[in-house]
Parts: sequence; C-alpha cells; structure tokens
Amino acid sequence: MNRWKRLAPSHADPWRPWLTSRGSLTWRIVERSRGFRVEKIAQRFRIPNEDEYFALGRPTHKRALVREVILHADGQPVVLAHSIAARRDLSGVWRALRGLGNRPLAEMLFTDPLVKRSPIEFSRVDSRHPLWRRARQVFGRTFPALWVRRSLFRKRGRPLMVTEVFLPAMLELRPWT
Repeated sequence: MNRWKRLAPSHADPWRPWLTSRGSLTWRIVERSRGFRVEKIAQRFRIPNEDEYFALGRPTHKRALVREVILHADGQPVVLAHSIAARRDLSGVWRALRGLGNRPLAEMLFTDPLVKRSPIEFSRVDSRHPLWRRARQVFGRTFPALWVRRSLFRKRGRPLMVTEVFLPAMLELRPWT
C-alpha cells in the first residue's frame, strides 16, 4: 500500500503547484481553462479504502457516503475526486453533500467560515492502490503512477475527507503565472 506524506514533490516537479495549492482546486482549474464542468459518477454508501478508514479516525460505523466526480477542463478529464463523509453527518453538518449533484464541492468547503482544512497529504499511487484501479475502471485505460492529494475538512469537529487523483491532462492546462 502506498504511503501518504506531508512532503510535497520537489520544486522542479511540474505537479507541485497543483498539489500544494491550499485553496480550491476547482477554482484553480476554472482560472486555467476555457471550459469547466463537474460530472458526478457515483454516490453510494460503502466501506472506505483501508488507508482512508484509518485517516478518518477509525469510525465505529464503517460504511460511509463516498461521492466521486470527474473534474473536466477544456473537454478533458483532469481530476478524479473522491469524497467521504460518515453516514451520521449527512443529517448534520455535511447534509448539503447529499444534494450537490454536478455542482462542485468547493462551493460548500471554501465559502463556509466554519470549515477548517487539515494539512494536505500526498502520495503517488500505482496499480497496487484502489484509487489508481478506480481511475483505470472509470476511464477504461491504464495510467502511469498518479499523484494524489487528500485532506480532512472539519466542520464542528466532524470530518469530510477529500481526495483528488490528478490525471495526466491536468498538465496541459494554461501554465501558472
């Protein structure tokens, strides 16, 4: 299983600006593309991946809501986003997650002053990791190792995990200025 680290890739790595930006990834993509859309591909209750389960603090109820969306920029998929919230929080602090549909999660996370973000963790995943295998399943193709980042967002102490799998087309977006 791949390890999650708080150390970002080197300054020379072209992925670094995308991975280390603490603001909304959605808003960054919108700024660097001519067309943006969110496509919800799944939203169901299931057991999180083992590394996610431990990062969420090993909740007593293992099944959680897992929402998956594809972020498209300039007609290309650039991110597979994977979010997890405990079932009990869906009638509490994270209830808005249930009705997001094809709207970006960023609206909910970055406009609410009660939401606090934990430090970002990074990993490079390959065929041994469930997120890489999910990307292969969703897109019907294999990938080289993929950069992934995740963090916990907390509202009134309740966690929502957001994981973003960066796809190769991301580097085709307009460069950072």
